[in-house]
Amino acid sequence: MNHDDERQLRLLSRLHYVGAVLAGVIPVCGALYGAFGVAILLGKLPGRVPGPGLAIGWLPLGMGLFVLLVGVTAVALNLVCARSLRDRKQHSLCLLISAMNCVHFPLGTLLGTFTLILLCRPEVRAAFTPPRGSLPPNTQPRAGGTHYPTSHLTSGADSR
Repeated sequence: MNHDDERQLRLLSRLHYVGAVLAGVIPVCGALYGAFGVAILLGKLPGRVPGPGLAIGWLPLGMGLFVLLVGVTAVALNLVCARSLRDRKQHSLCLLISAMNCVHFPLGTLLGTFTLILLCRPEVRAAFTPPRGSLPPNTQPRAGGTHYPTSHLTSGADSR
């Protein structure tokens, strides 16, 4: 991987941290909207009309909780992606999170698109994969690419 790719990965990692901070506005808005629904349900708003109008408070409460959960998830995913880009781990997860960022128009779309373009380069993809000969200690390769610990294996004798 060349110096420009390395520099761009560091920059994108930092921008994903910034994206997490900006995405933090979403759960705050959701919490405020949910609080508005709670105020309706408790009858704390002036000019409240008694009767079935009180039940309308469930709509902003439910929508506020939904937006809160989506926003917290967006923040957490951006933080995970930023750390993974910095540590050169979890290439597929970074691709998925970057694609999901494209929904957050306009800044998330730019961040997600540039991250996807960079992560699809073969040199960058190779930086995320561990070297071939680097198996953890006490592991044995198995067909299909799965590695299992060998510490439970006996040394030639069948123990019954």
